[in-house]
Amino acid sequence: MKRSTAIILSVLTLAIYSAYILSGTAEWLYQWSKTFAPYEIRQHLGISKRYLLQYGHTVFLFILLVLSRFIFNMPTAFPISKKWVGTIAKYSPAVFLFHFPILFFLAAITDYDRTSNLAQFLLLGSVLLLCILAARASFLLKPFFDRTQSRCMEYLVRRYPGTDLIAGGREPLKLDTVYSNFLNFVKAVSMGAIVLGHFSYEQFTIYQLPGFDGSAPRFAVPVFFMLSGYFLMLSIDRTPLSAPVLFFKRMWSLYYLIIPMLLIVPILDQIGYSTGPDIYQFKDYYVFERERGPLGTPIFLATWINSILYLNESWIYTLAGLTSMKGGIVAFSNDPYWFMCYLLPFTLIMIVWRMVRGLQRVVVLFLVFVIIGPPVLMLAPLFFAGGLAYKIHKTLDAQNEKPENREAVHS
Repeated sequence: MKRSTAIILSVLTLAIYSAYILSGTAEWLYQWSKTFAPYEIRQHLGISKRYLLQYGHTVFLFILLVLSRFIFNMPTAFPISKKWVGTIAKYSPAVFLFHFPILFFLAAITDYDRTSNLAQFLLLGSVLLLCILAARASFLLKPFFDRTQSRCMEYLVRRYPGTDLIAGGREPLKLDTVYSNFLNFVKAVSMGAIVLGHFSYEQFTIYQLPGFDGSAPRFAVPVFFMLSGYFLMLSIDRTPLSAPVLFFKRMWSLYYLIIPMLLIVPILDQIGYSTGPDIYQFKDYYVFERERGPLGTPIFLATWINSILYLNESWIYTLAGLTSMKGGIVAFSNDPYWFMCYLLPFTLIMIVWRMVRGLQRVVVLFLVFVIIGPPVLMLAPLFFAGGLAYKIHKTLDAQNEKPENREAVHS
């Protein structure tokens, strides 16, 4: 596809996407989905309650993702330098994992005035600064986690040796620097939208920005899921590791941030709840209502164990009749951690589907489906849409590499 054609199609898609959002169709889809089941069932879906709303956004974002490679796959430099994009990408996971509890903590311990522009600016700036400091502190711990990961992987590699990539038919997509920078920039923009979305709670600001309704703007979550699926497909094609080793590597990759987060957030919560408990009581229109406050010892330990294993969103809690955990266990006050507890099961499913064969694949996928349950799986199309975009790019690249196609292009 020519670059000019891709630009025209992208502009057309953005125009239709804008009309879709402004018309209220997305909200209508959410309201329509509520008619499919009674509240007694829907209350246990957690974030997946808005699945149909997310599907609508994903259709447009998927088209834009496919077209973007034809726009930014070029020899010229990306407008933003690789160094800046790399720095933002380096700190983005920490911002995601720390910003929400720090936001509530600072508002709880200060005499915060949501009507003051200066107070809002200082709060948002302080949150970002503390997230960066938390990242810097976590970077000091990263060598320890890396050494531990290496030792574990050495054992796993001996037990589960990898395979030859070419023999396995996993020739990776050639991803040039410009397009890689573009995708990382998109992730950075989505991260900024998520932070601003959470800042738009009525406890923090009096302003109502279009698309910011006390949650992340609706494009941000599908973008993160799709790009995660896209890059995982690339990683699978690039790695000589076996499925168990690769999954362990992905599972462990953010522990240097997650474990400090799980140590710090309960302390912040304890102080915040005792100082300004009202700030923590908010309603998320798209999820469910629950009381927030200090956790008892059993739930505290359950939160720790489940968060480490990314099992917070498992439907086992619903099946067990633990009605106080509608939608799963929340990582203390860190509500956005739900994303990680969706992402890792999706990662496992994709790795097993691509790298495991025969009865073993069926058994493992069945166990995964049983443990995580239908609520989590309802958002799986967002993740696998990114994998499909990768396959489309890879297929088109392979076709362009054929001699007859190269000759046609040159002629």
